[in-house]
Amino acid sequence: MDFRTLENENLPPLSSTPTEVPLPKYPIWTVEYFQKYFDVTSEDVLERIKGALIPTYGVNYLQRYIRAKPDVYGPFWICLTLVFSIAISGNVANYIQVAADHDYHWKYNFHAVSSAATAIFLYAWLLPLMLWAFVKYKEPQFNLSYLELLCLYGYSLSIFVPISILWVIQINWLQWLLVAAGTLVSGYVIVFSIMPSLGQKPFAFIFLITILHLFMGTGFMLYFFHVPPIQKS
Repeated sequence: MDFRTLENENLPPLSSTPTEVPLPKYPIWTVEYFQKYFDVTSEDVLERIKGALIPTYGVNYLQRYIRAKPDVYGPFWICLTLVFSIAISGNVANYIQVAADHDYHWKYNFHAVSSAATAIFLYAWLLPLMLWAFVKYKEPQFNLSYLELLCLYGYSLSIFVPISILWVIQINWLQWLLVAAGTLVSGYVIVFSIMPSLGQKPFAFIFLITILHLFMGTGFMLYFFHVPPIQKS
């Protein structure tokens, strides 16, 4: 007698349709909980950066690129790239300004990295949280999440990476023109994405967002790319 045949007869028949296993739910303090916020491909990130650099008139950036799958991966690396871009370019601008004076001993400003990191991450990560809480309190029908606002601010800052490199050129009118261009493009992405969710009177919120964005671009340029006159010892 074939014992394998006997064993197979006692086994239950295989189901023709696979059983769906529910996905496990992880606590918020575990790494697995945050994996879904990094579940994007390089093509997704590049497409979102391209949409923020060259916004399409009449197209809601949030609806088209972010809402289906908001992520933290892109905003984090954009902010980190901008930190080093501003710190390095700011030091290069400093060197260009003082290179003609042979009596001045130039030193690399390592504090520029920590200063840029503090300013950028506070603006791109803390400001959306404060804005979300404030607007949610004023407009209960506001249907954007903090993660969506974080994505908007993070991806909108991508235009300041090439702008920070161009700020090295010590032409005053060009630097201010770049401030205006960066504020206009990135501000457009943010404002026109969230405007449909701001209720009947969005102008006060739009004004606040625009002013803060303008202060951010102006602050970057003045603090990191305008060096005070040299004081010789």
